[in-house]
Amino acid sequence: MKNALVFPGQGSQKLNMMRDFYEEFQISRDVMDKACEVLNFDLKSIVFGKDDLEITKTYNAQPALLTASTMVFEVLKSKGMSFSAVAGHSLGEYSALVAAGVLRFEDALRAVRLRGILMESAIPSGAGSMMAILGLSPEKVEEVVKNLDGVHIANYNSLKQIVVSGEITSLLNSMETFKSAGARKVVLLNVSGPFHSPLMKPAKEKFSEFLNTLEFNAPHVPIVLNVTGKPAETVDEIKEKLIDQLTSPVRWVASIKSMEKMDITNYIEVGPGNVLSGLIKRTTKAKIHSTDTVEEMEKTLEEVMNNARIAEF
Repeated sequence: MKNALVFPGQGSQKLNMMRDFYEEFQISRDVMDKACEVLNFDLKSIVFGKDDLEITKTYNAQPALLTASTMVFEVLKSKGMSFSAVAGHSLGEYSALVAAGVLRFEDALRAVRLRGILMESAIPSGAGSMMAILGLSPEKVEEVVKNLDGVHIANYNSLKQIVVSGEITSLLNSMETFKSAGARKVVLLNVSGPFHSPLMKPAKEKFSEFLNTLEFNAPHVPIVLNVTGKPAETVDEIKEKLIDQLTSPVRWVASIKSMEKMDITNYIEVGPGNVLSGLIKRTTKAKIHSTDTVEEMEKTLEEVMNNARIAEF
């Protein structure tokens, strides 16, 4: 029995996420309090507040999600959860780096706050966006995109869900092209920019400068990278691919396939929601577990740890 921890990215944020963890576990309260101290503003009032718009802003959503996932991870760790690999979707890669011991939580927090600010300012507001293509194979989407200007593949989420990114006019003009190519559905996403596309290039230089000031350690367990869909081989590669990730697609299908080769039998989504669980389900037959609430986390712990004990006999 081998467990992989997977961490959700932007879009999974929601008001009051992990509030039950905050109320029940001191270790989770410590993570949230540390986040507020490091960021020098009251992140808690945004996460546990009432303003849905505020938590959706990229520069708030990113540190909020990292904090939420780390609140859960610390509880799992304290309960003796073992894991053999980690991966995170886009922003979630930073939560995975914290879990694998590559980055300190405080450093990851500063990084994602800056990352959010730089991504938000890379292109004028409203000038770019993202769009989900449902029902077309990756190969077919690649074929269509080759003939489009200003549209780029951003996420290989599953074999039937690809996200493209680009200038808003280019995306809107391409909707019918994707439908004519056989897409079951084309959905413009409610995001604030064309992430994982060349349009994020202005964010790369400053972000690279900041990452070079941080200490990166060798991971305790393999971390599967978004940009390659493969386990990182060196610490330098981790840093390099974090920078590339801003303008490169998230290869989530390849990441899951890599973990399949590592004999992963359980995927545990660490943090809010079940977005990754839905995507993983379409790629592998392994078991998928949620930690969206304390109750679900306890159920996950019971199932995973009981199965591990049974496997020992």
